[in-house]
Amino acid sequence: MRLVASWVMFGAAVASFSKLWVGVRSALEGDRLYSPPEALLWIALFLGSMGYLAFVIYAADRDAGRTKRAIVLFDRVLDRRARDAQRLEAGREP
Repeated sequence: MRLVASWVMFGAAVASFSKLWVGVRSALEGDRLYSPPEALLWIALFLGSMGYLAFVIYAADRDAGRTKRAIVLFDRVLDRRARDAQRLEAGREP
C-alpha cells in the first residue's frame, strides 16, 4: 500500500508543480491564471506530496541504516509508530 501511495503522491507532486510553473510563467507575462485560493491549493498539494515522499524515503533509508543525519520530526513520528506497533503486539500475546 505504501508503494501505491508513493506513486500517487509522486504523480500529485509532478502535476501540481506543473500547474504552479504554468501559473508563475503566466504571472510573469502579466496574466493571472489562477485565483489566490486556487494557487494556495496547488502550493499546498505540492508541499504536502513532497513532504510525504521525503518521509517515506527517509523511513526506508533509516530502516536500511543509510541515514547520515537525523531528521528529528521524522524520527519522532517513526519512533511513535514503532512504540504503537509494539503495544499492539504486546496486547495480542496471551
